[in-house]
Amino acid sequence: MNSRTTTTDEATRLLGVLCRTEAAMTAAELAGRLALTGCRESQRRHIRALVKRLRDEGKWIVATLQGGYWLTEDRDLWRDWLEHRSIDAKRLIGESHRRQKMLTDASGQGLLFGPKS
Repeated sequence: MNSRTTTTDEATRLLGVLCRTEAAMTAAELAGRLALTGCRESQRRHIRALVKRLRDEGKWIVATLQGGYWLTEDRDLWRDWLEHRSIDAKRLIGESHRRQKMLTDASGQGLLFGPKS
């Protein structure tokens, strides 16, 4: 697997793009602006890594699954996004736990193809 590391130059260029835009941008749009190479999935992962790096440096970058990423200076929006992200993570963990329970039989043995007939 060819894993690329994020560079300071890429992070700076991404921050510049986010500062100049008026609306949210998808990972595909951002990858295009940064001229990232590779398949769509590797571009998406690289953008996500760059966004994480910028967040770790204290930049307030919020995101939605449909709308994309954008930079905000609104403290309330940032807090709401962080809280919502935490709630989503707890919900996903709960859903996966319920699915895990549904895929085991009475003895706790995992069911590969569903219940025995």
